[in-house]
Amino acid sequence: MTNEEINKLSNILLQSLYDYHFANNGGSYVLPKAMVSADLNSKLAIEYLIEKEYALDSGQGSDNLVLAITPEGMDYIKNNK
Repeated sequence: MTNEEINKLSNILLQSLYDYHFANNGGSYVLPKAMVSADLNSKLAIEYLIEKEYALDSGQGSDNLVLAITPEGMDYIKNNK
């Protein structure tokens, strides 16, 4: 997968986190780490979002990723619509 494709997937995932945040009163999205690890493209896209500080994983020490959009991620979505 190219960097452009990873960026596109990252944008889709970030938009999903944004929508989930507002649909679930600021809730975090929970994904099993095994599921994410099985899909390298998704794993790379999620790592990119965390690295850019657009998303936060608060699931350290568990079997799940607990992803939430950050204020920086919200600004990115608002400024790139």
